[in-house]
Amino acid sequence: MGRLGKRPLGAIAVALMALVARQGLAAGPPTAAGRRVAFAPADQRFDTDVSGRLTASVYSLPSFFFDEAAADAFLSAVRAADPGRTLIVLTDSPLLDRLQTRAKALRLHLLDTHGKAYSPWPRDPFSLVHTRAGSVRVLVRPNRQPGREEDVHLGPELAQNLPEEIDRAWGKVTWAEAPVPFHNGQVLLTGNAAWVTLHALEPRILAILKLDRVPVESFSAAAGIDRYLAAADQAAAELGTLYGRPVRFVHPLPSAGAGNAAARTDLMRRIGGAAGYDLDSIVTFVPSRKKGLAALVADVPLGRKLLAELPAADLDALRRGYGLAPAATAEGLAAAQRTPETEALAAFLDLAAAHLAAEGLEVRRLPLLTVPIALLQDRAGLSHSSFLITWNNVVVETRQGRARAEGFSSLIPSGDARAREAFGALGVRLDLLPPLVRSVILNGGYRCASNHLRSGS
Repeated sequence: MGRLGKRPLGAIAVALMALVARQGLAAGPPTAAGRRVAFAPADQRFDTDVSGRLTASVYSLPSFFFDEAAADAFLSAVRAADPGRTLIVLTDSPLLDRLQTRAKALRLHLLDTHGKAYSPWPRDPFSLVHTRAGSVRVLVRPNRQPGREEDVHLGPELAQNLPEEIDRAWGKVTWAEAPVPFHNGQVLLTGNAAWVTLHALEPRILAILKLDRVPVESFSAAAGIDRYLAAADQAAAELGTLYGRPVRFVHPLPSAGAGNAAARTDLMRRIGGAAGYDLDSIVTFVPSRKKGLAALVADVPLGRKLLAELPAADLDALRRGYGLAPAATAEGLAAAQRTPETEALAAFLDLAAAHLAAEGLEVRRLPLLTVPIALLQDRAGLSHSSFLITWNNVVVETRQGRARAEGFSSLIPSGDARAREAFGALGVRLDLLPPLVRSVILNGGYRCASNHLRSGS
């Protein structure tokens, strides 16, 4: 727990702050004070992640992360996938100026962030919720994620600077700050539950226990496990109030005060295999015609099998797409799928898949690949050890009763084909978009890189 760290946030922060210093970019966030309201859980409704049509998408495309070619290819594909959706893009010069020439054709609403050091991941720091009166509210998390502290202002910036026609259509948007920490990449919302891992509750658990790190050493004793789980119960209840639905876990938990001590310790160890990974990168929920809800769970051995069967053309596409060194061989990639970290993750994923099946969900598996940063030709500014190529990090919607998902292409044709087959077997169409490669290398998939408003949820 707390072992890996999903994204290299410290390195990102250093690079962004250096850029601000060099270019003299504006650093002060808007106050948006006139739009702020008190937090009122009874006056808000969160969209589910498995139903409703996407009516609006919000993207953050900082010019210091993305160039015009990547942004244009991505936004053009989103527009082609949904001609009627409202597309809002927070960006800055020079990318802002270049996208202006495409804004009319793609019907983009461009919001100038004036070079503020926002990350390209608007999913995590705020939620778009509906009030009882039918208006939209931006709910901002209070916790400042290390290396992404500026993101706390991203939601208020959106609320303050929406174009008049959108603000009017959304009922004069307001914003509020949640009373408890959250991370939307770590929760999957269905109609009747907020599904999480124990790691999603970690910031609040540590605050309750007045600790600055997870007390892993205490999990060798029953008292240590019980103390941690009691704090988890409190944190889960608070998060359930926030999301307006009870919290459920995608994995089993040790029974408090009961059971074999060694088995309880081992279960905590297996749960720890998912530390540092966002839940939406390894588990996806979709509607199921058989059981109401299905789970697509990432699978390390399936990733190994994919690599072993990878055509030479696909390996070349992988190298070119992510900027891997020419010496990056299939054997080198295969070795990365058998490290202690990937073995621990594999054990957690098997645990989660079995638990979700026992909970009554239809379960299928998707390949998962780990790519070492050491295989990149350009590693400047990157302090993390690896990134994931995952087909889980997608956004699901329903259109006229039919489910579809959209996400980034992996740039591996055979992998994309297998993912489409897995989703298709559940009656879900999977549309894959040109990836924002820099975001993926920094472990931010499509769901991380987007925030959405739905109708009919």
